[in-house]
Amino acid sequence: MNPRPRLFAPGPTPIPDAVLAAMAEPLIYHRGPDFPVLLRGVVEKLKPIFPTVDDVLLLSASGSGGMEAAVVNTLSRGDRVIVVQAGQFGAKWTAICKAYGLDIDIIDLPWGQALDPEQIVKRLTPDTRAVLTTQSETSTGVLHNIAAVAQIVKHTDTLLIVDGVSSVVAHALPTNDWGVDIAITASQKGLGVPPGVAIVTVSKRAWVAMNHSDLPKNYFDLKAYKTAFDEGRGPATLPVTLISGLRAALNLLHTEGIENAWKRHARHAQAVRQATEALGLSVFAACPSNALTAIGLPKQLDGVALMHHLLTRYGITLGGGLAHLRGRLIRISNLGHVDDLDILSVISALEMGLRAQGWEFTPGTGVGAAETVLG
Repeated sequence: MNPRPRLFAPGPTPIPDAVLAAMAEPLIYHRGPDFPVLLRGVVEKLKPIFPTVDDVLLLSASGSGGMEAAVVNTLSRGDRVIVVQAGQFGAKWTAICKAYGLDIDIIDLPWGQALDPEQIVKRLTPDTRAVLTTQSETSTGVLHNIAAVAQIVKHTDTLLIVDGVSSVVAHALPTNDWGVDIAITASQKGLGVPPGVAIVTVSKRAWVAMNHSDLPKNYFDLKAYKTAFDEGRGPATLPVTLISGLRAALNLLHTEGIENAWKRHARHAQAVRQATEALGLSVFAACPSNALTAIGLPKQLDGVALMHHLLTRYGITLGGGLAHLRGRLIRISNLGHVDDLDILSVISALEMGLRAQGWEFTPGTGVGAAETVLG
């Protein structure tokens, strides 16, 4: 008998039944009278999720497309930018900026280390046009202090652009209170919808900056999106089925309350971290995110083999170590629509997988530690 699939990777995340049902309904015509109601309703329900009062745009793209849109709409060739690179997804900012000929000052941090905001102070100059960073670095499980970075940047002419792809829903990203000019997330992470929708918030400062941008853009022209959204449509065909699923996902979050969702993610992340340490393993990130837990493995454990065992024996998919950390990390996500029993089940499976590799501990130690958090 094949085990039932159980997804604990940090995106795509499990899709709730209500979202699947919504996407199975008859298709709404994207030029018809019902689409503006759907689009505007989704935009308004997205705003409390960050929270933000800024414009919110939906793009037919992954989160990476939203990141590229942020760059090409606000910056010009040769502009000086600071990029916080503390893992694979921070490095994505570097790759995008290089592709468009920007002058990049990279704060290159060891994987697993969080940004010290004073590093921004030391690098910031009057000609710095933007600071680009992640909030939750999915490759390492690190959380950066965006509030502190924003406090440094907000009183300058420098834009703050934040990849919140894996952090939104797990953490607050209050763009207006903090001073974030563009924030990006995506449908397949905390929202629990299939991949294909990038979500971008745009501040008034960012709209002004767009008037001076000379980088090439067409499909990702955010001004065109804004004009179309004001009319209740997209500048091109939007992924209507996914937007219908997004409406259902937002209804679930509205019922739960976003503050309760933040608390749930914090509680689940703490349960995984306590179980990790109780099993004699280590939490890799110095400042861990509530979206996932990256677990450092000792040399006698093979992360790739462990993940294969959990998948084939129990149907559990985890995230693995990326790049030079392949086999040295496993990443357990509690992102999205996850409940207490989900957390206990993945910890129980982890215990059985560790025993299969010869790791010594008292059975039930990790589950017991998680239970003390979950109550």
